Order: sequence, then C-alpha cells, then structure tokens
Amino acid sequence: MKKLSILFLATAFTLLAAGSHSKSKAGVQDRDLDGVPDRYDRCPHTPFFALVNKKGCMIKRLKVSREKERQIRELLARKR
Repeated sequence: MKKLSILFLATAFTLLAAGSHSKSKAGVQDRDLDGVPDRYDRCPHTPFFALVNKKGCMIKRLKVSREKERQIRELLARKR
C-alpha cells in the first residue's frame, strides 16, 4: 500500500508539473492523461486514477479517498 501511495503521489505531481494540457511541447496528444500518446493508446478513455500498461490499458485502479481525489482535481483545475 505504501508503494502505491508513493506512486500515486508521484503521478499526481507529474500531472501538476505538466499542467492540465493534453498536448506536449512536441505536439503529442494524450487526451486521457495516462502517459500513453493517443496514437498508441488502445484504451483511450482510462479512468483518471488508474495504473496503465504501455498500451494505455488499465492494470489497476488506485484506491484514493474522495477527499484526496477532490484535492487533486482542484489543483489540476487551477492549472488550466
């Protein structure tokens, strides 16, 4: 559980650092923000709190409290 929490926080901070844009500086789109470019993404609508494989398909949904989810979504909304 501790490893998943650390992974979740790392992912959240990466998303915050990258902003809420779905297009990188190189012009690569990732609409579902899973880290897999849309052109390679076989599962284009993965949930926000999901760990995905290299094809963009969900491996596991992270268990996040509603409060933490709300806080992260608020932070992402501020970045827009």
